Amino acid sequence: MSAVDPSRPDIVAFMASASSALGRPLPAPKDVFNFGGPNPARADQFLLLAIQGKKTATTSWPVPDPLYWDVGDLSVIFNGKGEPKAVMETTSFVQCKFRDVEEEFALAEAEGDYEAYRTGHLAFYRAQENGEHFGEDSVVLCERFKVIYPTDGKVGDEGPGSLGLGATNEYSA
Repeated sequence: MSAVDPSRPDIVAFMASASSALGRPLPAPKDVFNFGGPNPARADQFLLLAIQGKKTATTSWPVPDPLYWDVGDLSVIFNGKGEPKAVMETTSFVQCKFRDVEEEFALAEAEGDYEAYRTGHLAFYRAQENGEHFGEDSVVLCERFKVIYPTDGKVGDEGPGSLGLGATNEYSA
């Protein structure tokens, strides 16, 4: 189950706006999260990359057991302020040892080259609770997705699809 309640009023309102904009009913999201952990700037950067279609993959550890979402399910992505800003659809996932994550998948995360993916994820997961247990043999979930809302790939200042980042469309490291 998602750590954030998908029936929270702001999430329900956001999903209603997405449904209206897409012209079709959407089921409740199975997951609600932000990319980049507790770092608001990283969450905003990765959210922007996902909306622009540059980030189409994400890695999770530890892998939830049981998984509470599947291929075709929707998730809401928060910005760094904890506000719902995008809806993504899971298109595939596979579990594998961290050492076996393929370069092509790592590059789809849009976080630099393969070595940057590996060193960044090692540092990120080792900094989490129980991170001392994370290593090359740890099983990770490699998830591919597509953002279905907003659909224009742009960041605005107002409206339900606004990232709340101002009027910038630039990615800054």
